[in-house]
Amino acid sequence: MKLFFLFFLFNLVLFAKPLVVTNYKYYDIYPTNKHKLEDSMDKTSPISSFGSVRHGTVNWKIRYYYKRQRRMGVCSIAEVKTKVDIVYHIPKLAKNYKSPKGTRSVFNRYYIILKDYLKKHSDFAVQAANEIEEELIKIKPLNNDCEIIKTDAKRVARSIIQKYKKKNKDYEIRTYEGFLEGVRSEKLL
Repeated sequence: MKLFFLFFLFNLVLFAKPLVVTNYKYYDIYPTNKHKLEDSMDKTSPISSFGSVRHGTVNWKIRYYYKRQRRMGVCSIAEVKTKVDIVYHIPKLAKNYKSPKGTRSVFNRYYIILKDYLKKHSDFAVQAANEIEEELIKIKPLNNDCEIIKTDAKRVARSIIQKYKKKNKDYEIRTYEGFLEGVRSEKLL
């Protein structure tokens, strides 16, 4: 029984996953017909990037926590946990707004495409958090110096986050800001 408990505890720590907290912030759109969805989003979207209006975006932040331990003069990282906060900013048809015939179905198809595209961006954050958990635990134990462990942990985590921010940006460029993924409503008509 004791062996089973140790095995369970080992697997729990080894296969820990980041805590992911997802929130949505919506802005209302009022399309006059299904052909005007994009115009409506352009008009009401609060999101812009380098002077151009965006229909949706995702922001993410990674927090990491670790426990250091000192045993027999050796300092090491004993446990690592991460938390990913994800916020999607996306359009929705305004409440109590009577959308013209066919508009809702076109918007719903567009919404799924936009959300899938943004999810690929948020996946980079989850991948980064997983990698932080894997890499921080591997930091080499040091004799009597927990401050160097702390510095190493910060350096490793920052490096991983920067790597995934670059992957995120590269994905944005590679898809022409989602255009190649279908993030344009005129393709749905």
